[in-house]
Amino acid sequence: MNQPPVPAFPRPLDWRTVFGVPLTQFAPWLAVVLVATWGGYPGVVCVTPVAWLMALRVGLVCVERSRSGARGQRLLEAALAGALSGLLQGVLFWVIVPRVGPILPSEQAQANGLVLVMALVGMLFGAALALFSAYLREQRRAREEEKNIGGYAP
Repeated sequence: MNQPPVPAFPRPLDWRTVFGVPLTQFAPWLAVVLVATWGGYPGVVCVTPVAWLMALRVGLVCVERSRSGARGQRLLEAALAGALSGLLQGVLFWVIVPRVGPILPSEQAQANGLVLVMALVGMLFGAALALFSAYLREQRRAREEEKNIGGYAP
């Protein structure tokens, strides 16, 4: 009796890259925010939406460092790393916002809502931006491989 071949499971995601890349890319932003906050300017954390652009670099670095063989896995890893980057920035925002100024009890719910929105939108934007930059890098890699196979040297 012939049994159908068991499909080989793809190599698991490179979790070291998924967690390591966002942490190393987040560290300079963390340092800037902490130094500015300790210097008396905690409002610098309000620039967090601009810091979401770091996810572009997260996607590029993730694709380059990943040990996954499949293109789809590398793109998924980049998106997960970008989401983690946005989450880290949201947590930092949550920690620093109370130091910007006093929050009235009547405004506490709005402040919590703002923090939640910043974290969720940061995760979405981070994932999308990292995926976008990783996709473009993968496209370029495919074109380079195509040239090399065709006998053209870069």
